[in-house]
Amino acid sequence: MNALIKPCQPIDDLEDELISSWRDVSQATHRFLLLLREFDLRQGWREWGMVDCADWLNLKCGITRNTAQEKLRVAKTLRLLPQVEEAFKRGDLSYSKVRALTRIATDVNETDLLDYAIHASAAQVERYCRQLRNGSTDSVDAARRAHEGRSLSRSFNDDGTGTLSVQLPRADLELVMQALERVACRLPNDDPEIEPSLFARGADALVQMARCALEEETSDGGNAEHYQVVVHVDEQALQGRGGKSDLPIDTVKRLCCDGSIVPIVDDPNGEPLNVGRKQRTVPTAIKRALLARDRCCTFPGCTHDKWVDAHHIEHWAAGGETSLDNLTLLCTHHHRLVHEGGFIIERRADGSRYFARPDRRPVEVGRTETVEEVRETRALYVVAHFPRKVISSGSSAFAFRGKSFG
Repeated sequence: MNALIKPCQPIDDLEDELISSWRDVSQATHRFLLLLREFDLRQGWREWGMVDCADWLNLKCGITRNTAQEKLRVAKTLRLLPQVEEAFKRGDLSYSKVRALTRIATDVNETDLLDYAIHASAAQVERYCRQLRNGSTDSVDAARRAHEGRSLSRSFNDDGTGTLSVQLPRADLELVMQALERVACRLPNDDPEIEPSLFARGADALVQMARCALEEETSDGGNAEHYQVVVHVDEQALQGRGGKSDLPIDTVKRLCCDGSIVPIVDDPNGEPLNVGRKQRTVPTAIKRALLARDRCCTFPGCTHDKWVDAHHIEHWAAGGETSLDNLTLLCTHHHRLVHEGGFIIERRADGSRYFARPDRRPVEVGRTETVEEVRETRALYVVAHFPRKVISSGSSAFAFRGKSFG
C-alpha cells in the first residue's frame, strides 16, 4: 500500500483527507490558469511555431485542443470576476463550478452566483447557469454560439473500435435522433435469437445512413487540385545558384510542394516563348497514401487535418524524390514556417521526423511524470472531415451528447 495512505485509517479521516487533497487540486488549477493567462498574454507560444496557445498546450502539456481552448477562456474571464477567482484560489470552488460560472457571471450577479455555487453541487451549478443563460436577454447570442459550436469528432480505441461524438443545438440533435430511430425501425435483425440493444440499433442506423449517402455519390472520389502555380523563376535560383524569381525562392518552393507546375520560358524581352505541359508534383496516388499515413499535420502539437499540404522534406528542387518516404503533411501555417520562417524538418535514419526551431532547439512533445485526463462536459470547435471510403476491421461505438438513442 502507498506510504501516503495509512492502513486501517478511519473512514471519516480518509474522507477529510480526500476533500483536503481536492482543495489542493483546485488551488493548483487556479495557479495553472493564472500562469497560462500570463503566458498567453505575452504570446510565449509564438517561439515554438504554434498557431495559438491551445496548440502549445497540446504540445507541451498533453492537453487536447478542445480542453485547452476552454481553459484559456476560463483563465481570461476570471480577470473580470475577482470574487470567483479569490474563492477558486482558496480552494472553495472546483474548476467545474468555475467553468460554469464564467459563462454567465458578471459584476452585477457575481456575488449571488458565488453564494449559490459554494453550497451547490457541480451539476446543480452547471444546470442553474445554463437556465440563466437561456432566460436572459443574451439568449439570441447563446443560440448563435450553440450553432457555431456544433461539432463532430471521432476517436479510435486500441481494440479496433471507435467513438463518434457530435455536439448540436438541442433541436437539431432531436431531428437527428428521430431520423436514426426511423432508419433503425426498418433494419432487419441479423440474429433473431438476440435482440440488439437500443444503442446497438442506433449504431446500425447510423452506418446504414452512411451507406445510403455513399451509394448516391457519383464522383470518382479523387482529390481536387489545391492550386496551380504559374511563376517565372530561373532554374539556377531554384537550385540555390542565383538567378531571377518573381517571388522569394522559399515561397516558390512552398507553393510548388503540393501544387501543379507550369514552366514558362521567356525571351530576352520577357515574352513567353513556350508554355510546357502541366505536371503534377505529387501524384494523386501518393497524396492519398500520404493522407492515409499521416492523417493530419505532423508538426508536433498540431492537430489540423484540413487544408494540409504535402511537403518535401528534401525539396524536389534540391534533388529530393517525390516519394512517400520524402513527404510529410503540414498545415498551411506550419508549411509557411518551414519554408519562410526558418523552422527545420529533417528525416532520421529510422524514418522518423526531427523538427527544430530556427535556433536549432528541438520541437518535441512535452512529457510529465503524472498526467491528469480531464473529460470536458462539452466540446467546443472541432473541425472534422471524412474520406469517401472508410475501411475498418472493427466496429464503431456510437455516442451522441444529448438524448440517448431510444
